[in-house]
Amino acid sequence: MKELKEINNQPGSNNNKNDVRVTNNFTLNINLGDPLNFFALIGGIYIISRLVKKRKGKRKKM
Repeated sequence: MKELKEINNQPGSNNNKNDVRVTNNFTLNINLGDPLNFFALIGGIYIISRLVKKRKGKRKKM
């Protein structure tokens, strides 16, 4: 390591340094509105998934 420092300190040598700093700030804001709409959305997804399962069950029986 000492030899490397001596070589870099000689006149005419370039001492190039690359400093890279990356700062990533990611924010995600989700506004669900009032809770009633949110619960209605969850309920709708639940009901649709149940209906799809029932239809698949009927098709398998045939």
